[in-house]
Amino acid sequence: MDLNSNFEQYLRQLSELQRGIFTSWTSMMPNMQSSQMPNVRDSVDNTLRFQEQVVTSSLEFQALLSRLSIEAQKQFWESYFNMLRKP
Repeated sequence: MDLNSNFEQYLRQLSELQRGIFTSWTSMMPNMQSSQMPNVRDSVDNTLRFQEQVVTSSLEFQALLSRLSIEAQKQFWESYFNMLRKP
C-alpha cells in the first residue's frame, strides 16, 4: 500500500506543479485570449465562403463537362450520318 500512496502523492504534486505553471503563464499574458484567439464568426464566414466557392466551381466544372460531352456526341452522330450518306 505504501507504493500506491507514494504514486498518488507523486501524481498530486505533478498536477499542482502543472497548475502552477499554467497559472503563471496565463498571468504573464493577460491579453493572450483576446489577441490570439480568432474571431469565431469570422472563421465561420471564411469557411462558408470557401465551401461556397468549392461548390460553385464544382458545378461549373460539371456543366462544362456536360456541354463537352454533348458536343462530342453531336459531332460523332453528325459524322456518322454524313459518312453513311456519301456514296
